[in-house]
Amino acid sequence: MNRGYAGFYKSFYLRSSYEYAYAVYLDHFSIPWSYEDQVFNIDGKSYKPDFFFYDQYGNLEKIVEIKSRNKKAKEKAVDLLKTIERKHQIKTELISYEELLDLYYSMPMSLNFIINKWITSDKTTINKAAKGSLNPHYGLRHSKESKKKIGEHTKKLWNSDSEAKKRMVTGLRNSGLSQKGKIKVPRENRNCSLCSEAFIVMQTSTRMYCSRECSGTAAMKIATDIYVKKRKHIHGEIKKYVIQWTIENKEIVLSTPFNKINSTIKPMTDEIFYRFDVKDFRVISKAVFGIDKGRKELLKYMKKLCSENVC
Repeated sequence: MNRGYAGFYKSFYLRSSYEYAYAVYLDHFSIPWSYEDQVFNIDGKSYKPDFFFYDQYGNLEKIVEIKSRNKKAKEKAVDLLKTIERKHQIKTELISYEELLDLYYSMPMSLNFIINKWITSDKTTINKAAKGSLNPHYGLRHSKESKKKIGEHTKKLWNSDSEAKKRMVTGLRNSGLSQKGKIKVPRENRNCSLCSEAFIVMQTSTRMYCSRECSGTAAMKIATDIYVKKRKHIHGEIKKYVIQWTIENKEIVLSTPFNKINSTIKPMTDEIFYRFDVKDFRVISKAVFGIDKGRKELLKYMKKLCSENVC
């Protein structure tokens, strides 16, 4: 399973298919969650865990880190999580492919289905190393021993009836190439939909971009546009609710002193947190004013609504 696919889900930029699968599991059972909320300093290095869970009062209860099946990566993550538990008295948990499989036994769909759905989505891209000199393998060559092993492995695949061979044959057919370099499908010149760079492709291909880099950038742009549109809609709904709550609680709003704002508007902010999955008051302020102006300015705005006979 490739953990390299990243993309937006519910306004969060998830960095792997495993993280997406875990988020889907949580949403299926209506378990509130947040993503990469805090950074911990451990032995002089910054560590940002994946999933954060809070109690009804907004206190951090648990942290969950998602890792691939790489043994060393999992061991390192366990050490970091134990340090957080010891220093901050916060429960932690490490989840990998095996744990996800166990969780998905209670789901109406399989883990593989969810991961494939994420991988094939046009809203995700692959985190690959950069091209050219920025690639860590740039300029390096295989040793004679490595070349020999690669050759032996390739011959073994071609002399078998394995799934790997079938994929290799399918890839050759789809590329329009025969074993002797003959071209079966005519080629044509196209221009990249993102950077306008020219590239050659089969006439039957649906390819729109000159490189994986441009394809990934385009996917990220689409995901970002969707996120911005969704955020704008949520902000509009939050502002409507603030006005509605102000109308329904006119006397409370007008009689509230500026040194008791928190206790007065807490029922409103709690309801907004619950309805719109918001964790931070600053989001409410931005929804009303476009920028974060704080609680005092919000109360002034609410009092003004009442004094203008809006309520």
